[in-house]
Amino acid sequence: MIKVVVGGATGRLGSMICELVRQQSDMQLVAGVVSDSGGHAGKEISQGCRLFPSAELEKALERADVYVDATSPSAAAKNLVKVPPLGINCVVATTGLPEDLLKSFEAGVQENNISAVVSPNFSVGVNVFWKMCGVLAAVLENYDIEIIETHHDKKKDAPSGTAAKAAQIVSEVTGIESIVYGRQGVVGARGREIGVHAVRAGDVVGEHTIIFAGNRERVELTHRAHSRETFAEGCLTAIRWVSARRDGKIHSMAEVLGL
Repeated sequence: MIKVVVGGATGRLGSMICELVRQQSDMQLVAGVVSDSGGHAGKEISQGCRLFPSAELEKALERADVYVDATSPSAAAKNLVKVPPLGINCVVATTGLPEDLLKSFEAGVQENNISAVVSPNFSVGVNVFWKMCGVLAAVLENYDIEIIETHHDKKKDAPSGTAAKAAQIVSEVTGIESIVYGRQGVVGARGREIGVHAVRAGDVVGEHTIIFAGNRERVELTHRAHSRETFAEGCLTAIRWVSARRDGKIHSMAEVLGL
């Protein structure tokens, strides 16, 4: 039985992960972690499982095999330095994490010989989308490349982690180093660059399109998420995969899926 603790247990994604964990025959939700000021701490969300304030993260993790962080960048910055010394494996589903935090977390993973899965998107389809971005970029040489992402009007970070990852993959494959985030004013002729654009509107769960445009044709690849449950289901796959590992490494969802 894999004992799971979810950080951000009352959030959009966190609450869904909690619900799915409770439905699994091989998992047990042993605790949730919430904001100190949210008013939810101390409540029971299922029998034997209560919500701890983030200040009591270590106490919440006393029975855990895997900690899932589905919080915010500011909360994750505090949480992810505390978990590795406890010897607990992690699945990090929080997006918009700064590079210095990820490097610090990686050092903690190595030092304490735990394992972690970190991904800006746990959807199976998105991970296939990323794979195909690299394939298309390698084949469609000298095509102009634009990435457009659309999310609901409450999303805090822009561009999305998914779009940023797509841009990183394409940059590595093509050698294009210039990434332009939106355009305004008299920008002149397009250079050798990757354009990234963020749209925030309504209740869109998530949509990503990458465009490869040549002089006589263009290829567009799109992924649309119809429900956040696809992200939560991917997290469960990652929990199972990482639960028994002890290799001192951070892994991608592509590794989990064998891509």
